[in-house]
Amino acid sequence: MAFHFNIVREDLLRAISAQQNITSKKGTMAILSNVLMEVRPDNITFTGTDLEIGLRQTVPAEVFEEGILTLPAKKLFEVARESSSPTISFREQENNWVEITAGSSLYKLAGMTADEFPSFPDYDDEAMIGIDAPVLGELIDKTIFSIAQDKENMYSLTAARLEKFDEDGHRFLKMVSSDGHRLTIMKREMEGEIDNLRLNPVTLIPRRGIQEIRRFCEDRDTVSLGIEPKQAVLKSDDSLLIIRLMEGEFPDYQRIIDSVPRDNIIRIDRLRFLEGLKRINLFTEDLFHAIRMDIEDNTLVLTSQNADFGSARDEFEITYGGDPLSLGFNCRYFIDALQVMEGETIEASINSNDSPCLLTSEEDEGFLSIIMPMKL
Repeated sequence: MAFHFNIVREDLLRAISAQQNITSKKGTMAILSNVLMEVRPDNITFTGTDLEIGLRQTVPAEVFEEGILTLPAKKLFEVARESSSPTISFREQENNWVEITAGSSLYKLAGMTADEFPSFPDYDDEAMIGIDAPVLGELIDKTIFSIAQDKENMYSLTAARLEKFDEDGHRFLKMVSSDGHRLTIMKREMEGEIDNLRLNPVTLIPRRGIQEIRRFCEDRDTVSLGIEPKQAVLKSDDSLLIIRLMEGEFPDYQRIIDSVPRDNIIRIDRLRFLEGLKRINLFTEDLFHAIRMDIEDNTLVLTSQNADFGSARDEFEITYGGDPLSLGFNCRYFIDALQVMEGETIEASINSNDSPCLLTSEEDEGFLSIIMPMKL
C-alpha cells in the first residue's frame, strides 16, 4: 500500500538526525544506509540499524494512507534540515519513488522496499529497570574519553565496562574505560531498581554504543535499561535503542589501582593546572603531546618542546612536601581528565619519577583516573 502523510518538520528532523549517527556507517548492504518508515494510522515508526546498533523511534503524524518503505537517511536529513516549511508531506508513487513537498519545494526521492531490511532484535521487557538518564549520562561523560580507538591492539579496550556492586550497604553503578595508557573510573550511588539489573560477568559496551546511549539520555529524565547476554537495551516512551555487546576480557584494573601508593600527594588548583596544560600543549609534538613536570617544595613547573616551533614553560604554586619529582606525561591525557572533573582542588598521587599518576578530588566523589608516565 502506498503511504501518504504529513509530518511536523521538527519531529522529522529530530528523528532522522538521531538515525544519521547509525546509518552513516559504510556497510556492505546498501539498504543499511536507509531508514525504515512504517506508516500507521496516527504515527510513523523510523528504524535504522548497522547490524550492531539499532534505533527505533515513533513520531506522531497526520496519516492519510498507511504503508511501509525505506528511504535514504542522509537525504531525508538534508531535506528536513534545509526546509523552512513547518510541515512536510510524503506521498509514495510508483516503483518506490516518494514525492516530498516542503513549502514551495518539491522533491522526488528513490526508496527501496522493506523486504531486505534487517529485522529488529527482540528483547526481554521484564529485564528492564528504570534509571536516571542524567546519572547514566554522567558515567559516560567521565569515562568515554579514555576508551581505546579501534586501532588498539587489545580489542576489548575499545569498549567501556559496566558493573554494579555493593559497598557499606550502598548500591553503585560503575563504568570503567582504558586505552592501555590511562584508566578512568566513575561510580555513582544508585537508588530504586538497581538490584534487579542483570549484568553479565563482563559487560562490555563498544565505543559507538556508548556514544549512542549518551545521545539517547539527552533531554530525558529517566530511561529503561536492560542488559542481556548479547545486547544492551534502552527504552523511553517513544524510542528504543539496542546495542550489540562486545565479547572478551577486560584488564584487572583493580590491581592497577592497588599498585599506586597514595601517601605522596600533590594538591593542585584544578583550573590553574588545566589552563597551564593547555598553554604548554601548544608546543608539544603532535603525536605524543609529551610534557615534563618538575615538582619540588610547593612549585610545579611544566615544560614542553617542539622541534619546529620552540619551547614553552609554565610555573605555579601547589601544595607538596615530598621529595623532588621529575616526570614525563602525555599532556592530552591530563587535559581530558581535568576537563570532566569537578571541584576546585585535585589530588595527584605520584610515588616516584617513573610511577603512574592517580587523580582524584574530594569534590568529585566516585571519579578516579590513572595516567601512565612517558620516557622523555
